[in-house]
Amino acid sequence: MNISKTASSGFFALLEKIIRSHPLIYFFVRYLIRFTNIFEDDAHGVKYLNLEKKINVIDVGASDGVAAKFFFNNLDTNKILCFEPNKPYINILRNLKLNNLVVLPYGISDAAKKFKIFYPRYNFFGTYFDLITYTFYNKKDLVKQINLDFKFRRNISIIEKSINLKKIKKIHFKISLVKIDVNGHELSVVRGLKNILKRDRPALIVETDKNIKKIELLLKKLNYKKYFFSKRKKSFEIIKNKYPLNTYFLQNSHLNWFYILLETDNLNKLNKEDTMSIIRILDLPEILYLSFVGISIIL
Repeated sequence: MNISKTASSGFFALLEKIIRSHPLIYFFVRYLIRFTNIFEDDAHGVKYLNLEKKINVIDVGASDGVAAKFFFNNLDTNKILCFEPNKPYINILRNLKLNNLVVLPYGISDAAKKFKIFYPRYNFFGTYFDLITYTFYNKKDLVKQINLDFKFRRNISIIEKSINLKKIKKIHFKISLVKIDVNGHELSVVRGLKNILKRDRPALIVETDKNIKKIELLLKKLNYKKYFFSKRKKSFEIIKNKYPLNTYFLQNSHLNWFYILLETDNLNKLNKEDTMSIIRILDLPEILYLSFVGISIIL
């Protein structure tokens, strides 16, 4: 399976490679990013989704809050539920001072279970730096990622810890957006969120991993389709071959009407719900204008 190895493109992709080449550079740049509105390129796609006002967001694998802060600054959010089992990041999340942030200090899965996690620790002349954003559930996958990213890895050791994962409790309000980034445990999280996905049909952003095909098949049963977002084109496109670093799983209702109609197989498949979704996102002047153009073409 062909998966993109970077969340950026062009100059920024080169810059990202330089930053990730040395553990110490990565540690301090990641620390500084927490004070900015910088996030992965394809995350900007959330700004182009057809979402209602005051949405509720689930962030699974909230890490140091970079994604949550990005959603807070770029979307009209009500609540952002941050699921994060790592204690250092729990403290960071609680200190973000975002009034609608709800920190849930545990990981979620399809069942309550105890899991081993692994993350790299860099030794710089006796001072230790834990790279917790590189937390993996599989040691081999972590070693592979370290070898891919870091050119200077002689002083990296791997730390092993245990965490408790919980089955998500019932949420009594609508969820409109879900972001999942848990370095290899995405499939179990999607399974654990099954009831919410069935009920609310939220837009999903899932970090692409080796189980992405299984996730795709599971979500296809709920009428989701897989997309990638091009920041350069400011548009969503159906994934055909190469998977991006993050995969969007979307319903027709999440997309503006022209994205839906551009998919030729959709032209004859629009149901009443899809049609009403198109009508809702067009205001009256736009409907009148399109009607006028359509009549002019016919005449």
